[in-house]
Amino acid sequence: MSTVRRVVPLVTAVALVVTGAPATVATASTQDPTATSSAGAGEPDPELVEEADAAVVEDGERIGAATTTPEMVADATFDLRADDSTFALRPEDSTTSLRREREEADAKVVTLTSDLLFDFGEAKLSAQAEAAVADLTGEIPDGATVHVDGYTDSVGEDAFNQKLSTKRADAVADVLGAERPDLEVDVAGHGEDDPVAENEVDGEDNPAGRALNRRVEVTYPAS
Repeated sequence: MSTVRRVVPLVTAVALVVTGAPATVATASTQDPTATSSAGAGEPDPELVEEADAAVVEDGERIGAATTTPEMVADATFDLRADDSTFALRPEDSTTSLRREREEADAKVVTLTSDLLFDFGEAKLSAQAEAAVADLTGEIPDGATVHVDGYTDSVGEDAFNQKLSTKRADAVADVLGAERPDLEVDVAGHGEDDPVAENEVDGEDNPAGRALNRRVEVTYPAS
């Protein structure tokens, strides 16, 4: 005995969605391919074909008679605006702060987050980043010696990281020197040395730790 499954034609399903009302569903049947058809093996059942054709016609008429209101269109569509798909990246909105401070003996150390100062793999400060670095100069005593130290995470070649950390420290030192010619500024790049967080945890990459390690530290006498 063959098993017959009742199948709802695609257009009938569409009609139900459009009209939102129950409909008398005309169905077609598919037979178990292992069963022997009365019309002969491999031959479609003429009655089923006729039933399916009638269902298609009925569903087409139902869809054609459906009324689409402006409210229905409004509910099904929305405006896509490019200006809604982007946002400005501002340090004050970031979950990572631009600067952190700590005291060491008679010195103050200001740690600047490289990710908010520089583009990936770059050492050029944006105008906003330059302004943020320039703000530091108001806190530094007159004629002080300032140490600017650059650091990277552990990703990449040692030689590249060493060069990048030095160039980033130079960029910060240039702004400090331009704002305060009275300062003596010493610059050093350390590459991935002296991390403040783990670059890996249990052998797995630690992005949060690496972000903390990408930094420039500005050290000057506490006033």
